[in-house]
Amino acid sequence: MMISMLAGFTQGPFYYDAGDAHESGTNHDIDDAGEFLKLNDELISQITDWDNEFQSIYNSADPRESDFSSPEAERAWIEKGKVLAARIVQGSPVVSAVDYRADGSITKGTCIIR
Repeated sequence: MMISMLAGFTQGPFYYDAGDAHESGTNHDIDDAGEFLKLNDELISQITDWDNEFQSIYNSADPRESDFSSPEAERAWIEKGKVLAARIVQGSPVVSAVDYRADGSITKGTCIIR
C-alpha cells in the first residue's frame, strides 16, 4: 500500500484508505496510523516529535505567520521527515511506498520513497 505523509496544522500527517466503509476520510493521526501500519513504538515516537515540531510553529492568532525560525530549521525538519518516511517503508509490513510531501512544500508525487 502507498501512503502519503503530509504535515498540516491540527491534523494527522498520514493519508491512506484503510478500506473501512465507516471511515469518514483518509486523514489519520499518528497513533491510529501507527497501529494500522504496524509501526514500532520508537518510530511512532520519532514521527510524533517531528509532527510536534511542526505544530509548535502554528500561530493561531494569524496562521499566515506560522513559520519556522529560519530556512535552515525548515530544511532540517523536511530532511528529518524524509528519513522517517524511509523508515516507515523499511519498518512496516504493509507500506510499500510513501509519497512524502513535508508541509506541502514538496509537490505530490515528486518524492516517492520505496
